[in-house]
Amino acid sequence: MMKIYALYAVALMCCLVSCSSIQTLTFDQLSPATISFPERVRNVAVVNNMPVIPEAKRTILTLGEMNGNGKKSAEMLASALADSKYFNQVMICDSALNETDLAKRRILSSQEVMQLAEELDADIVFSLDLVNIQTERDEIFYPGLQGSWSVIKAKITPVLSLYIPGREEPMNVITKTDSLQWDASMAPSDRQMQEEAASFSAYMLTQMLVPYWQQAERLYYDGGCVEMRDAAVCVRENDWQGAYDLWHSLYEQTRSKKLKVRSAINLALASEMQGDVMQAEKWLKEVEDKIVPGSDEDVVWKFYAGQLAKRIKEFPHLNSQMSRFGNNF
Repeated sequence: MMKIYALYAVALMCCLVSCSSIQTLTFDQLSPATISFPERVRNVAVVNNMPVIPEAKRTILTLGEMNGNGKKSAEMLASALADSKYFNQVMICDSALNETDLAKRRILSSQEVMQLAEELDADIVFSLDLVNIQTERDEIFYPGLQGSWSVIKAKITPVLSLYIPGREEPMNVITKTDSLQWDASMAPSDRQMQEEAASFSAYMLTQMLVPYWQQAERLYYDGGCVEMRDAAVCVRENDWQGAYDLWHSLYEQTRSKKLKVRSAINLALASEMQGDVMQAEKWLKEVEDKIVPGSDEDVVWKFYAGQLAKRIKEFPHLNSQMSRFGNNF
C-alpha cells in the first residue's frame, strides 16, 4: 500500500529538514476507536454473514467488482481483535450464515443473534456482512518521469453490523473504504486479492472497534546554545525531566525572543512526553503572541498546535475506552 501524507506535513518537512537545529521525534501514540463499548461488554463473537461466492481463481485477476472471502475475512477480523487484547474473549463462527445467492447484506434476526450469543458466550455479536472489492487498472503520471506508471488499484469496503442480544435491529453498522495498489506487473490473482482484502478489512475495522497504536511525529529544537544541545542529549537518552529542566532554565533566563519561543515549544513537547498534555497546551499558548508570522518558529508552532489540539480532543474518548484497564496506557 502506498502511504499518502497530508500536503501540509510534507511541505513542512521539506521546508525545515535542512535546518540543523530542528529535529523530528517519532513515537507510538494510542488513539481512540470510533466506537465505544460499555465496560460490561467483555466477550465478543465474530460471525461470517457474507454471501457465498464461487472459489476465486489462482492465476488471473478479474478487473471490476467482487466480494471477499467470508471465512477468511471473519478469521482475520477475529484474530486482529484477539491480538488487541481489548476484550476478554473473542470467539468466531466462520461457517457461512448467509447461504443465499444474493450478493448483498443480510440482516440477522433477533432469534439468530440470541442463539449465537448463547452458543458463543458473547455479550455482543459482530456480523461481518460484506467485504466489497473494486479493482481497476490505472496510469499514474509523476512530474519528472517519462511516460506513466501502470498500477492495479483495489478499493476495499467492509461492512460490519453490531448486535446486542435482545434488540431487534443492529445497535450500529460500521463501514469504511480505503485503497490498495500494486505495480501492474506484480498484480495479485483473484485468490490473493481476496486474502489481501481480508487482512486490510480486518485492519480497518479493528481501528474502528478498539483503541490502536499509531506513529506520531513532533518537531523540537536542539541547537543555538549550550542548553539546547545538552537538552538534546537528554532527549536521546529518554530523560524528559532532564530536558525539561534545561529548557525551563533557558526560558527563564534568555532575553532572546526567538530562544524563548523555541524553548517553550520544547517545554510543551517535554510536558506531553511526560503525560501532561494540558501543560503542553499552556506552554504553546504562553508564547503565541511572541511568534513572528511566517518564521520557522511560526511553522513549527502551528504544526505542533494542530497535532496537540487533535490529541486533546481525542482524550475523553480514549479515557472512556481505556477505563476498563484503569486508564493505564
